[in-house]
Amino acid sequence: MDAKAALAERMELFDNAYAFKHNKRVPMTANFFTWKYLDTGYNLNVALRDYDILEKVNREFHETFLFDAYSDMGGRNAIRVSDALGGYFHHVDESGEFVRADDRCLIEADEYKDYIADQVAFNWSKAFKRYVKPGLTLAELGNAMMEFMAYGQFTQKMQQIFTEEYGTLCTIPMTAIVMTPLENLFNMLRGIKGVALDIRKNRSELQEIMDYMWATQCEPALQNALSIDPTGLVAPVTTVFLAHSILSVKQFEELYWPYLKRIFDAAQAADRRVYIFSEAEMLRFAEFFEDIPKGTLLIHPEQDDIFEFRRRLPNIAIAGGMPTHLLGHASVQECIDYAKKLIDELGEGYVFSQDKMMSYRDDAKHENLLATNQFVLEYAY
Repeated sequence: MDAKAALAERMELFDNAYAFKHNKRVPMTANFFTWKYLDTGYNLNVALRDYDILEKVNREFHETFLFDAYSDMGGRNAIRVSDALGGYFHHVDESGEFVRADDRCLIEADEYKDYIADQVAFNWSKAFKRYVKPGLTLAELGNAMMEFMAYGQFTQKMQQIFTEEYGTLCTIPMTAIVMTPLENLFNMLRGIKGVALDIRKNRSELQEIMDYMWATQCEPALQNALSIDPTGLVAPVTTVFLAHSILSVKQFEELYWPYLKRIFDAAQAADRRVYIFSEAEMLRFAEFFEDIPKGTLLIHPEQDDIFEFRRRLPNIAIAGGMPTHLLGHASVQECIDYAKKLIDELGEGYVFSQDKMMSYRDDAKHENLLATNQFVLEYAY
């Protein structure tokens, strides 16, 4: 089958999963990241700094395991860009076995009004200085910009390879990501600790900056996502959940849901699908998703019981569920048996995937993953 036909077939598999229609087989999406390089014997200090190695490993990963869609095609950790800026935020551990991400604060609680008054000036005068190593020279800045462009060219190249050569889909494309304001603050500007403090001590200023970020950043990103060609994408609108992990249900209702609902409403009005990748657990917020129409939303929950998720939200298509502890430590037959259980019990509206971001050497045995994927590809449930 050529790439164009494979892409059409895979898009139909995901179309059917969203709509809870019967498929000839369950589609599979890969939640694999740095495990790929460790499995092939590379040290992450080497692999993540060499675009040729990244391309080689990601090609081999697909050709071996044949997933229908990918969250990562080699661009997850922009280590060369981080290196050029002084190694802030992302670091490869000296062992070469894992990547660390620092919780850094680029904007202080008493600087929100400065950010709103002139975002560009604030970014250059304060945030940028906190992002890079002290004393960064003009030559080093120029090198960092070259690395950033090289990184962009690499990620674009990999997207083209997977779409045009392999006929696969992408679950988290940069062009389709629409973050809520709290996620932007939590993940990029204020940090985990800063946001947690602001929720309790700085609520009015927090609300003000979130409204500003929605108008100037999130809403434009949403309109862009709604306008792009969805070919090769699991969904044209993608959002990622992590900030919800520190919220109570009441806080979610006040600080998260109003913006998320705008995303859902705009996507439904434009007849566009939404994909949510949810780190941590989110089932305690199930009540907010009960009225989402079937065919609109696919959620990949990492830490929720996927069977309970289906019982609580029968209107939402779900991905995930294959336990890391089985892929990494059980027998081949135990992995296949559990994959069969997932498919048999979840059926329509289900996309087979892993329950965690596969990042560490022991997250999966090569032979377990290979046998499990071969079973899913051949199982006509």
